[in-house]
Amino acid sequence: MLDDLLKSAKESIAERLASPLLGSFVVAWCLWNYKFLVILLSAASVSQTFVLVESVAFPDAWAVLGRGVLYPFLSAAAYVFLFPYPARVVYGFTHRRQKEINRLRQQIDDETPLTIEESRNLRTEYLERDRRRQELVDRLTSEVTSLTAALEQANVPPAPAPISATEKLYGALEPRQLVLLQTLERAGGPATEGALIEGSKEPKVTTEFDLGELERRKLLRKNFNQAEREYTYEFTHEGRRVLLNEGRPGA
Repeated sequence: MLDDLLKSAKESIAERLASPLLGSFVVAWCLWNYKFLVILLSAASVSQTFVLVESVAFPDAWAVLGRGVLYPFLSAAAYVFLFPYPARVVYGFTHRRQKEINRLRQQIDDETPLTIEESRNLRTEYLERDRRRQELVDRLTSEVTSLTAALEQANVPPAPAPISATEKLYGALEPRQLVLLQTLERAGGPATEGALIEGSKEPKVTTEFDLGELERRKLLRKNFNQAEREYTYEFTHEGRRVLLNEGRPGA
């Protein structure tokens, strides 16, 4: 608790000392009472110091009130409240003059021609910057090209796995796909896609998938009939062999 009280007291004193009015008062008091400070810091004895303070620094009550309180307080108040006005005018004047001097210095520098050595240094610096810029452009271009190639390679769909000879046989087919082959065989020739879908007991999307799968396995051949204005399917040689094997995977 004692530490907290000391800490609080230190913070309060530091806050008071940071006040502009208190700081100005202390400086003004020291200036008005310089005789007291000289006497206090002199090598005189204690009794001589008291005598000098009473006779020189504060000889009467008016000196104590005036130089001790009133004059320092008025000086501090004048410094805090009145001094900023002329200070602002002086600062503005000084700032404008400094801007004029800087503008004049810049004008003189612009009108002064460069020496041969300065021109060479400037050209060398420009060429070096241009070289670094070109190297950066080349490096970024190379990185963009590499990233573009990698992106294109990543977007390429994987090649479909090759279909083995056994997979093309009846044993690799679904039963419903065999039914489609048998339906086409009963039709006695090419059949339209609509007729195959209509004659199938499976949903339309399933039948369309099976027809595409049979075409992919080269068991059926798909053509466009101009007269019917519709796609037709017919057997390939491999498709007839699968149908004739009746489920046996042999050749």
